[in-house]
Amino acid sequence: MIFFNRQWLGLSFCLLGLLGLLTACGNRVVLPDVPKDPVTVHLIDHGRHPSLIVPAENGGWVRYAHGEWRWYAKMEQGFLRGLQSLFWPTRAALGRQYLAAVPEQPGRSVAIPEGYQVRLSFKVEKARVTALREQLDGHFDAPEESVFQPVFNLEFVPLPHFYWFGNNSNRTMVTWLRALDVSVTGPGLFSQWHLGFQEETDFDQYGTGRTDIVCLHGRDYGGGGDQLCAAE
Repeated sequence: MIFFNRQWLGLSFCLLGLLGLLTACGNRVVLPDVPKDPVTVHLIDHGRHPSLIVPAENGGWVRYAHGEWRWYAKMEQGFLRGLQSLFWPTRAALGRQYLAAVPEQPGRSVAIPEGYQVRLSFKVEKARVTALREQLDGHFDAPEESVFQPVFNLEFVPLPHFYWFGNNSNRTMVTWLRALDVSVTGPGLFSQWHLGFQEETDFDQYGTGRTDIVCLHGRDYGGGGDQLCAAE
């Protein structure tokens, strides 16, 4: 048993090293053409996992986050617990929070205590947002368990599928974005999100013809401080 545990831990370290090489690839968000009946959504990168903020049905905003049930809802964390959640299928969770406003600047705030490092804001079709929001809200209708976690300011409910590295919060974000007609290229495994453009001329189009795209970075990518891609 000790030999098995050492083998498992050794394999886990090797996998972590290999997966770490993929972090530089990032996830490239490719937006569709200017949508009909558009609404603004916000992709929030917290550093290790993302959140999606969309307009709430009756005004304001609603934030959704996907994660591992015991890690986020129960706060059962630690190195070995992290390895278990990554490499062994465990229970998944969905978090939800209603917001009066979206925090404008990166970092911690009362609304989002864990803060965020990057905010990508762009417009998508309203009907697609409504369909995704109703699908996610359906998990909160008479759940078998519900936990409010003040560390994240989120209410968590369990999901009927497993969480693991191949189905983590970033892979789930890719699924949510595709439901909004937003393409994502890259591994989709780590929380490294940035806007991409289909052609070199697209940047001029988005920066002048479209004023709905915001790319706000709290990380320093060598450009020094926050970077605003276009005014919203």
